[in-house]
This record gives sequence, C-alpha cells and structure tokens, in this order.
Amino acid sequence: MRKYSDKPVPMQIVRQVLEAGTWAPSAKNGQQWRFTVLTGSPKKEVTTLFSHELEKLSAKIGMARMGSSFNSCRIMEEAPVLIVVWDSNEAKRLEESSLQSVAAAIQNMLLKAYSIGLGSLWICDVYYATKAFTKHLDKPWRLVAAVTLGWPSESPQPKPRKSVDEVSEFLG
Repeated sequence: MRKYSDKPVPMQIVRQVLEAGTWAPSAKNGQQWRFTVLTGSPKKEVTTLFSHELEKLSAKIGMARMGSSFNSCRIMEEAPVLIVVWDSNEAKRLEESSLQSVAAAIQNMLLKAYSIGLGSLWICDVYYATKAFTKHLDKPWRLVAAVTLGWPSESPQPKPRKSVDEVSEFLG
C-alpha cells in the first residue's frame, strides 16, 4: 500500500500486528526481532532525518542511483504508523538465519495488517540511512527494514504473480 488516509490507527491494532510478528519462526528460537513504533512528532523527526540523509547521499552519488528511496520517504511521511524493524542478534552468529527470522516476522505482520483491513508496506530503502537511523533512535541493533501501517486510501489491483509452474521445479 502506497497511499494512506490520515485516519489514526489505534495502538491496540498496532499491537495486534506486532504480536503476529512475534509468532514467526526464528533461528534457534532467538526471537531477535525488535520493533520501534513511531507516530506523531517522533515519526516526523525520523522521516525528516531520512529525507535529509537521502538528499545528502543523492548529491554524492546522483539521483539515478537512489531508486525508489524518495518515494519510500514520502510514503513513510504519509502513513500514520511507521515501524522500524531491527535484528537484535547480539551474538552475531547465524547472521543470515537471524535476518531470515526477522523477515518472517515482517511477513507475519503484513499478513495480519491485511487481515484486519490495514494497508502496509515493507520498506528496505531505509538502508540508505542505516547509520542515521541507528544513531537517532539510539539502538545497538542491525537495521532491517521499516513497515508502514495505515488505513488505505485506494484499492489497487494485485500485481500479476508468476504461476507455481514458472517458479518451481519438481524432482523425483
């Protein structure tokens, strides 16, 4: 979902989405996902920071290499809720498995949001400002993604999907 209404999302609903994330499978049952939920002025501070970081970076590397980052920032500004998702794997063991665990939590969150009528978007463009996010939010963890939540202001048609036969190989 890339367009949201300005209707607030009650925190009890946000908590339901987060709880769905906590039921994801995780490597060695590490449950290493961590969530920072931002609304109101704290969200505005983070999106303003992100915008400034994107502008600085684009001056260095050029707009052509910035991909969808500025649009992602606009979506983050528009959405009533922004969830910053972290990997708290302090042991730094099984880093890929840890990242997969956090990704599974995000997937659960998106499915829960959809099931209760919320729009959501998984945003990885926050990688353009990893150090700024980590410093501003004062976290020792690895930044994984951001997730926006809100009531949709549009109902886009689903994008075409490849068939099972296009993406699968059956042996045996």
